[in-house]
Amino acid sequence: MKRVLPVGRHGCVVFITLHRRQVYLPFLLTLAIASVYALSRQYSVPAMLVAQADVLQKRVIAVDPGHGGPDPGARRGGLVEKELVLDIAFRLEKLLKEAGAEPLLTRRTDDELADGHQITTDKGDELSRRAEIANRANAQIFLSVHANAFPEERWFGAQVFYQRGSVEGKRLAEAIQAELVRLLPPNRRRALAGDFRVLREAKMPAVIVEVGFLSNPQEAARLADPGYRQRLAEAIFSGLIRYYRGLPSPPAAS
Repeated sequence: MKRVLPVGRHGCVVFITLHRRQVYLPFLLTLAIASVYALSRQYSVPAMLVAQADVLQKRVIAVDPGHGGPDPGARRGGLVEKELVLDIAFRLEKLLKEAGAEPLLTRRTDDELADGHQITTDKGDELSRRAEIANRANAQIFLSVHANAFPEERWFGAQVFYQRGSVEGKRLAEAIQAELVRLLPPNRRRALAGDFRVLREAKMPAVIVEVGFLSNPQEAARLADPGYRQRLAEAIFSGLIRYYRGLPSPPAAS
């Protein structure tokens, strides 16, 4: 049972009787906690960023879910890279559409690229096709989404790679990396330069986003969670906003 007594104009004091003992609860504090919880459940990261997401309107963003078909990518337990990254790509596509952008997925199925070509084991030719899909669409950004793996289990953390020598690719990678670190701790990784065919052949700022290590048991468990994959998509989305708004990011690793 409980008794509610008024307190001034702003609220009331709640006395709750539990096992014949009265527990005093300031009503406003209880209401505030409940409100914060409700808001946290109702609004996601993109909803909080909606006022800033206007910079994405009408922008063609190519999203490339890595691997597919006969190439599963990394595998650990029941997790398969090609399936995880396609799921993240669909989630990112939805966020981009809601922001008024024009997302383009290089593949929407397991075994076929957007241009109708079957995914094969000829990786060189396939990587060129993925970049060409973005080039033909005059995409302004190219995001290739992958998952990492390593013989040692201790490595973890999402990381973004860009083509060595690409100034805009570096800036894009740093912006997305900053949001991955901010929204998905613990992660101290920085954006890294490298030489990647799919990035070399893209004619726009392009990066590879490695969403985590399947070889790390804890990170693999997180990647298996749809809620975590949603947060990954939101972090990439937030990184795009950071990039287009020109917000400062931590420097890339040397």
